Amino acid sequence: MTGKESNQTAEPLGTRVVLDMLSIVENSKNHCVYFDNFFSSHALLCKLKGMLFRATGTIKENRTAHCPLQPTKTLEKMPSGSYDFSFDTNNEVLLVKWIDNKCVCLASNFDYVEPLATVPRWNVKEKARQQIPQPRVINNYNQYMGGVDHHDWLLEKYSIAIRGKKWYWCLFTKMVDMAIINSFLRYRRIRGKKPITLKDFRRQITVPYPKLGHGRNILKGYPSTSLRPLAILLHPERMC
Repeated sequence: MTGKESNQTAEPLGTRVVLDMLSIVENSKNHCVYFDNFFSSHALLCKLKGMLFRATGTIKENRTAHCPLQPTKTLEKMPSGSYDFSFDTNNEVLLVKWIDNKCVCLASNFDYVEPLATVPRWNVKEKARQQIPQPRVINNYNQYMGGVDHHDWLLEKYSIAIRGKKWYWCLFTKMVDMAIINSFLRYRRIRGKKPITLKDFRRQITVPYPKLGHGRNILKGYPSTSLRPLAILLHPERMC
């Protein structure tokens, strides 16, 4: 959303965007809403609960209304798959922290922790894949999230790490990464079954570039005289 809002309120921008998009929905009971941590807050989930919208989203820790969850640093010392949760009985809002490669915090006004799902993850110490538990609310979020949030998730997995001194360099690399992700999503939709991974997709794009020009024969000799020098073109001689 862009532009100036005519009916701006004291609510955060993310909350206003969600409420504005849902204002055209006639039957709220038939919809589940998923959004990322830019939009979500404990107050928004409570409000959507009152509007009969089922909603789930990743949430920043400073928007959990001081929910008594274990600190992130404590959970990060636990094995992958460990989790902690708390349920707001007054507003019927669930908050969950789960350890994957990093700590993930979600909030939902309708979903549950159990039954637990299992997801494959690489164990660095054992150098093998293993199944770790995953709360149902997180499994459903990963299954149904789409659009911008899924795009951001893919951007975080692999991105250009070359630093530049120019202020616009980060914008340029971001656009290149976004173009690669868009191409990968397009490829995966066309390919259908068993597409290659994002890592292999990026590798197939980048590996051929160093080979460009390799083995090309460079012609040695005097420069061509078929083109007149630029100075002569700029200052033509007068013809008498």
